[in-house]
Amino acid sequence: MPLEQKKTIFELPFKFVFTEEGSSMLIRQKVKFTRFRMGDNTEDYGVSFDKVVPAAVQRMLMAGYISKIEVSGIETVAARKELIDLSKLIVFSLIYAQYGYASFAQVVSADPVKKWNHANPFSVIDEKTQFKEGSVRDYLKEHKDELSEITLELVNPLGDSIAGDESLLEDEKKLQLMMVEKLLAFADPLMWFVLIKFKSDPGYRFLLRDTRLCLAEYLKKTRIAEYAALLIVELAQNIENINMLKEARILYKNKYVKLFKILQEARFRVPVIEQMRKKNNLITISWKIGGAGTSIGTRGKLQVVLYDREINYKEMRGSFEATRSADITRNSLIEYYNRLLASGNDLELGMYYLSYLNEACEKVGIKFESMVNQIPLSDVTMTTLSFGL
Repeated sequence: MPLEQKKTIFELPFKFVFTEEGSSMLIRQKVKFTRFRMGDNTEDYGVSFDKVVPAAVQRMLMAGYISKIEVSGIETVAARKELIDLSKLIVFSLIYAQYGYASFAQVVSADPVKKWNHANPFSVIDEKTQFKEGSVRDYLKEHKDELSEITLELVNPLGDSIAGDESLLEDEKKLQLMMVEKLLAFADPLMWFVLIKFKSDPGYRFLLRDTRLCLAEYLKKTRIAEYAALLIVELAQNIENINMLKEARILYKNKYVKLFKILQEARFRVPVIEQMRKKNNLITISWKIGGAGTSIGTRGKLQVVLYDREINYKEMRGSFEATRSADITRNSLIEYYNRLLASGNDLELGMYYLSYLNEACEKVGIKFESMVNQIPLSDVTMTTLSFGL
């Protein structure tokens, strides 16, 4: 996995929908909200952008301000790099946030902290802990030498393990070391406070060990971001290719054009894309972030939905709306791939990423599900990837 220079701007047709906390923050800043139609044909309020700064998106994700990001009317071949980078940013941000919660939960449940809280009911160590220095961050500044020593004790064994991992390329080792630093930057400050406070406690080595295990667990989870992003984009391109071939049969029905040329030559591809754009038949991708903030049951959930709208979608919607729930057929993504493979479409890369992602998620304790919901009367397909980070 080579290290690449990060983009400083994403240029895509964005729609952002915000959580209650995010909406309140933006309203205070006098940001105007727009009512727009989403990929599932529902209406919502949010803000649309043509350009966004990745760092700003990550800050809002980490703060629990964003509930949905959607891009629509895109040509996936042209937008491939940005879609991959955006998907990775979203997955990484949610993993960082989850590590922040986990690092807090791990230390407050440690034996030294439990014993302290039992013996000191008026000085309990939890999220409401008061510090003489004014804040936990001020406390850490006052103990910066101890903090540096503990940091080395925590990360050096992980660094040695990464350096000795023969399955990783040198660039991948560098990336893993960077991920360690990234995760620690998002650790709950209370984690560092507990490690410093109980450094002389008999149970410190177990506390340090469990803290390292928590860090290692989330370090492993970061590895799925790349494959999740590649799977999303491969699925999007496969869907786009299928729809382009359908549109090409209409556009070039009286001309002899080999279908593979539609995908490979701009003089044939561009007119097809323009026709699909006029008919609102370009793909929409939605990233639904579930429960950032304090909602434990939904925290860390990510649902990526690819909406494939056929030409007659709007005309047919009314006829199936009343019986929509009865008409929806559900297939696993593997079944969907098999059906498309039978039609002669090249899905080898997508199958590879799906297989790897299934295995990788299982190994690191991430719940992953894939599903294709199809509404026959409308020919609308919703391909859904769900992650429990």
